[in-house]
Amino acid sequence: MSESYEAYSAPHPKTRFSPQFMANVTLGEVVGLVRDDLLPRILPDGSVSKWNWDQTVPVTIPETIVSSREEIPSMADMQPIMADAKQAFYQLGVNSVCIQFKSGAIVRYHFSKLRLIVGANNQDYNFRLMSRLLARVERESLLSPALFEELKLNRFAEPLAGFSVTQTPLYNLGCLLDERWILDDIMNARAEFIYFRRAAMFPGVEPSFIFLPTSFVENARELRKVFEGIDNGANLHREIVSPYCRYTVISHLHSFSSSS
Repeated sequence: MSESYEAYSAPHPKTRFSPQFMANVTLGEVVGLVRDDLLPRILPDGSVSKWNWDQTVPVTIPETIVSSREEIPSMADMQPIMADAKQAFYQLGVNSVCIQFKSGAIVRYHFSKLRLIVGANNQDYNFRLMSRLLARVERESLLSPALFEELKLNRFAEPLAGFSVTQTPLYNLGCLLDERWILDDIMNARAEFIYFRRAAMFPGVEPSFIFLPTSFVENARELRKVFEGIDNGANLHREIVSPYCRYTVISHLHSFSSSS
């Protein structure tokens, strides 16, 4: 078999829920998908009764793409299939999987559709949450009409812009709804925003506080491990990288010991 599993299972770039689609879909398009009920319907966990591999190469639309309002397996039901798909492709020479649902329905999926189903599962919650967030912004006129239209042109997964430390995709802003659970990255963004706003309000004056991202404690622990792991007579040049901070530790033990 000359074709690799990665190439065979790669969805067409323009197919809905492909990695390329997820990278380029805009907030406005996400709102349209939710508003017009164009997302697939994820079945409850345990809806798959059995499945088996097949050598047939699927070519029909139902076998290769995820359609609007189509019933698809949940992520929990997909995990055992995805875990064995690559090995089955190489060792058994299979090209598809046949799935029987507890409802009695039987479907055949191309391996590329498996990846589309995973993509749809991964972002279904975020799609719906961001649609609700934009509806809230529009309903309460939190932005001017012009700015609101500009916001909808932003890509769903692009990073939240304007921050020095915080790195988080736009869709994470959806956690602000209901105020039940705020993601660390959103808290970091808010803290960083306050820090720079105060610095702009009082130019030339050092801020009265230090902004520390929520990863600071974990980074400090890692840094401590570096120093605790130094052996006598050894030189250390080690770099620790985290999503927020980068430390380069260079230590010549003799000078380190004499200064301590």
